[in-house]
Amino acid sequence: MDKDKSHPPQYYNDYLKLKKILDSQDLKSDEYGEHAHDEMLFIIIHQVYELWFKQIIYELDDLLTIFGDNEINESHVGRAVSRLDRIIEIQKILIDQIRVLETMTPMDFLDFRDFLIPASGFQSVQFRLIENKLGLRPDQRHTYGKTHYRSNLNELDDQLVKESEGENSLFVLLEKWLERTPFLNWGKTSFWEEYGSAVKRMLDNDRKLIESNNNLSDKEKSRHLDEYN
Repeated sequence: MDKDKSHPPQYYNDYLKLKKILDSQDLKSDEYGEHAHDEMLFIIIHQVYELWFKQIIYELDDLLTIFGDNEINESHVGRAVSRLDRIIEIQKILIDQIRVLETMTPMDFLDFRDFLIPASGFQSVQFRLIENKLGLRPDQRHTYGKTHYRSNLNELDDQLVKESEGENSLFVLLEKWLERTPFLNWGKTSFWEEYGSAVKRMLDNDRKLIESNNNLSDKEKSRHLDEYN
């Protein structure tokens, strides 16, 4: 930043575009003349989710740029760790927000739910982009209602998400970076053998936890164990 260069003064509300943001809560229940108090909470909660999704994508795109280079500057690894730490902290907030949403009862939700049909969180484009940028492949997805995960999106959003499927994900780029990393074998120790052993120990421990869980029926245990095969 050039400290000698003058910049025009900024006003808090203008800089944050607060009027635009705070005027973006249009209650459908009011539109149809049946005001539902909790619809305001419902809208704000989901808008805040989408704002945090935008920040996560912003951090992920920087990570993809870092690991997309054939040669990664050592200092950039620290930057990457910082970006990932930030994403983790944001995810904690996203989970905590559910507690606020839970102050709305199911009956409160039903006061305005019919006005929203067929809108659904499954239509969150940013959430799908985050999944794809992290590395979730289409063939790895569990289907909901026996439909493709993009089936609820409009044509424009569907194209955007579809294009992201063909882009390098963080998982792929990290894997390529690790494959290029030297000193994976030293003496009698092999990184991949140690890594494979660690993963096996983790999966074995998960299986033992499922098998020893007295709160699960035999059928539930079998279903969970099948996911590890």
